[in-house]
Amino acid sequence: MKLRIPLFLFLISVISVAQEADTTLVRLQKEVKSASTDSVKINALIDLSSHQMGGTLSHAENSLKEALLLIKNHKNGINQRQLGAAYIQMGVLNRRKAFHTKAIDYYLKALEIFKTYNDSLLISDVYHNLGMAYRHRKNHDKAIAFYKKSIEIKKNIKDTHGLGAGYNMMGVSYRQSNKLDSALVCYDKAKRLFVSIKSVDNLQRVNNNLGALFREKGNYKEALRLGKESVAYAKRLNKQFSLCTAYYNLSTLYKRMEDFQSSLQYADSSLVIAEKERFRDRIALGYRRKSFLHHKMNNYKQAYFDYRIFNRHSDSIFNIDNIKKIQALELNHKFNQEKLADSLAFAQEKRQVALLAKAEASKKWLYFALFLLTAIAALVIGFLTRRNYKNKARILTEKLEKEQAQKALLDTKVKASEEETKRLIADNSMRLEFKQDFLNRLKNEIAPEASDTVKKAINALTAELEVQIKTEGKLSGLQSKIDEVNKGFDAKLRELYPALTKSEREMCALLRLNLSIKEIMTVRNASIDSVKSTRYRIRKKLGLSSGEELEKFIQNIS
Repeated sequence: MKLRIPLFLFLISVISVAQEADTTLVRLQKEVKSASTDSVKINALIDLSSHQMGGTLSHAENSLKEALLLIKNHKNGINQRQLGAAYIQMGVLNRRKAFHTKAIDYYLKALEIFKTYNDSLLISDVYHNLGMAYRHRKNHDKAIAFYKKSIEIKKNIKDTHGLGAGYNMMGVSYRQSNKLDSALVCYDKAKRLFVSIKSVDNLQRVNNNLGALFREKGNYKEALRLGKESVAYAKRLNKQFSLCTAYYNLSTLYKRMEDFQSSLQYADSSLVIAEKERFRDRIALGYRRKSFLHHKMNNYKQAYFDYRIFNRHSDSIFNIDNIKKIQALELNHKFNQEKLADSLAFAQEKRQVALLAKAEASKKWLYFALFLLTAIAALVIGFLTRRNYKNKARILTEKLEKEQAQKALLDTKVKASEEETKRLIADNSMRLEFKQDFLNRLKNEIAPEASDTVKKAINALTAELEVQIKTEGKLSGLQSKIDEVNKGFDAKLRELYPALTKSEREMCALLRLNLSIKEIMTVRNASIDSVKSTRYRIRKKLGLSSGEELEKFIQNIS
């Protein structure tokens, strides 16, 4: 309701808008005639063509052709901005003439120019027009994508009119894609924007689209209200084609509502204007609609006569151009028949010879091109193959050098570990010899002369020394045992469990000897945490479960 009040006020000013449109046309024509320079005239012609798009397309086309000719022949060179603006109008012209491919080509050329200048306003206009071109080609997904691009820029530069136009056209694409709710949202946004800038013309365009939307949704009451508004608007502005179309749309609406009498009345109203203004396609549609309605109202005789008139006008629309072309060809043939009779056979033969020669030449060029492409392909393949071979050889060489370096490093570490083990064993042998000598002195020299209390202490001490001597005695022969155990065992570990490091394999050899953690600590000169950590890593790499014993598993490896 809030929108209807200002909308009613805007519609009151429609008559003055129509008068202003005529004044605008006269003003633009005067600007073209009175232009002092070619550059000023080009701008005036582009503005004039834009205004003429709403009327006669041939006038708009003539203005654009004159503008483009002046742009290309300008003494100071081509003005790229003017060329881009002309390309946009050429795109609009070709789109309205249904040459969509040409229209898109012009839009893309304009887009390239305006991107060079980073002109946001004109870039957004091009995106909007690209959306309309793709919408006419029924490619609504691409159309909506371009509308969204345009709308995003329009928001940033605060172009209210362009923003409303973008939402209005995007609503059409949503409606034609049967996304009616999305279309309604777009139309509502467009109406609010056009109301804010008091654009009566654009509000009417939105209402026309809303009428079609409500008709599709079955909201005939609202569609009827908007349809009658369109009729009133077209009458005030004396837009005969729009009025003819509005009457026909109301006829369609009443036909959907199965009010055939009202539908017939509006079809007649549309037909009166169409016949007066010679809108040939609308005449044919009007009689076809009347034939359908008379048939529904059981007036079969009138339906038959209307259908015959429809056929006659339909044939006239679709065949009149072909008839004219055929008549022109026949007259031309009669006029030149005698003159061309003698030379026809010769010309035809000459043409055939020329075509054969051209075909042979084309074949030769084709064969040469194929040979050249084959040779180039062979060279490229050979080059790539050789480069691939060199790369592989280089990678293998680098890998080999890396492995050799790693092996040398491992050998150094192994040698150092062996030296450390030998040193530990030598130290152990010296300590063992010292402890054995000390034990003998306790037993043979000190114990016999000691008191009973001292003897008890000496006996406890000698017992402990004997245990240590026994343990270290085992370690004294450890190197020979390790060497004996490791015969083939280290190679087997490498084969079965390549993830094990050299240090972890050495630990496995000690565990194979069934040494305790304390003994291993002594041999490796390592802490208990280090030994336990190594055992954990070995269990993980061997894949043992928590219930399996590490020592037993290692001893079973053969």
